[in-house]
Amino acid sequence: MRFPRPLPGRVRRNESGAAAVEFALVTTLLFPLVLGIIAFGIVFAQELALGNAARQTARYGVVADRSCADIVAEARHASNTIMMKGTDTTVTVKVGKSPTAATNRCAGPVTAVPCSGSTTGDNIYVSVGYVSELIIPLGPVDHDFELQGDGVFRCEFS
Repeated sequence: MRFPRPLPGRVRRNESGAAAVEFALVTTLLFPLVLGIIAFGIVFAQELALGNAARQTARYGVVADRSCADIVAEARHASNTIMMKGTDTTVTVKVGKSPTAATNRCAGPVTAVPCSGSTTGDNIYVSVGYVSELIIPLGPVDHDFELQGDGVFRCEFS
């Protein structure tokens, strides 16, 4: 097949740099978008991990006579994942019939056993908190996120 000749007086344009310009335009939008998805995906995974750690710790606290020190150590061990240090987490252990009526049983001595002496219907409430930072700075936004996971189990083995 023969290609038509250009009309007389018309000059064909050179398009050798068009792909490079298009690539530069697309990547200025694509790279920040992909980096943002990765950064916020890590924060979301950390929040899921905190929820799992809190539920695991609440279950751990009611299975046997566990002291407050044991429960806090388990929470920190369980939350030591996905770019989080377990030692940087805050752990709160409360016991009561509802979250609003629960009292903090681990504010005093670390040898206390939260579920000992509990009455029928008492629950153990474990909250694990962590302050997460974005690993990729994304402009003038706040890079700290306060994350929290909560776990609840019935104190049935006291």
